[in-house]
Amino acid sequence: MTKVKNSVFGIFGQGVKFYFANFGKFMRYLAFPVFGQLVGMILILLASYFYAENLPNWIAKGGIFDNFAMIFLVLLLITLPGLFVFTKAVCDYLVAYGAINSMTDNMLKSGRVYDFAAHTEMVTRRAPTFVALWLLFSIFSLISMCPLFWVIAGILFVYFVLIFQVFSFEPDKTAFGCFQKSLVIIKGNFARTTGLMTLLGIFTYWFLPEAVKFILTLGNIIGFLAIPLDSWASQFPITEINKMLLQSPTAYQITSLWIAKTVVTSSIGYLVICLTLPIRSICWTLWYKSLNKAESKIDKRILDRAGRSEQ
Repeated sequence: MTKVKNSVFGIFGQGVKFYFANFGKFMRYLAFPVFGQLVGMILILLASYFYAENLPNWIAKGGIFDNFAMIFLVLLLITLPGLFVFTKAVCDYLVAYGAINSMTDNMLKSGRVYDFAAHTEMVTRRAPTFVALWLLFSIFSLISMCPLFWVIAGILFVYFVLIFQVFSFEPDKTAFGCFQKSLVIIKGNFARTTGLMTLLGIFTYWFLPEAVKFILTLGNIIGFLAIPLDSWASQFPITEINKMLLQSPTAYQITSLWIAKTVVTSSIGYLVICLTLPIRSICWTLWYKSLNKAESKIDKRILDRAGRSEQ
C-alpha cells in the first residue's frame, strides 16, 4: 500500500507521478469524454455551416423552406448527431470527476489502475446525488460570476474543493452533505489548500497547455492545422474589424490566418486542460485522505479524552 504524503508539494509530486505512470491508461479512459466534445462541436459547426451556405438557394426554390418553423426544424435535425456526441462526451467527462477518485484509492492499495467500468459504475449508480451535486456546484459557479461575490466566492471555492472526493468516499452523504463535509475538512487548512490549488492551477491550466502549444509551434503543426480553417475564417468581416482596431491605442490588425491559428491554439489548450483532469482529481483525493485521516485522529483523541474524564 502506498503511503499518502502530508505536505502540499508532496501531494502535488505524488499526483503528477501517478498520472504520468499511468498516462496511457488515463488517455484511453478520457479519449471519448475529451475528444468527443471537440468532434461533437465540429459536427455541429460543419452541419450549420453547409446548411447556411445552401439555405438561400433552397429558399429561392420554394417548397418546405418557405416556412420559418421548417427551416429551424431542419437545422435542429441536422445538428442532432453532433449534439448527441457532444452531450454524451460532456456527461462522461463529468462522471470522470468521481470515477478517478476511486481509481486513485485503488492505486494506493494495489499500485495499479484497472477496471475503469467498475469505477465509473460507482458514480452512475448514485446518479441522482451526483447530478444534484453538479447542479449545486453550477449554481454556485453562476453566482460567483457576479463581481460583487468574487471575494467570498473565491474563499468558498477553496472550502468546497473536496466535494467530489466526499461524494466518492462517503456514500451516505447527500449533495448538501458533501459541501458541508468539505468545508469541515478544509477548516484549519485553508492556506495549504490554497497553495495546492495554486500549484495545480499553474501546472495544469497554464504550464502544460503552453508547453504543448510551444512544441507544436516549433514543428509548425499549429500552422498546418490552421490551413483548413483559413478559408472559413476569411468569411469574417475582417476589414470592418480592422477599421475599428485602427482606432485603438495598439492599432492591431488581424488576418484570417490569425483567427484560424487562434482557434487551433485555443482548442489545443482546452484539450490539454481536459486531459490533465486526472492530475487534479488524484491530488485532491490524496489531499482528502490526508486531511480526513488527520481529522479522524483528532476526533479519536477527543473521544478518548472524554471517556477518561467520565471514569
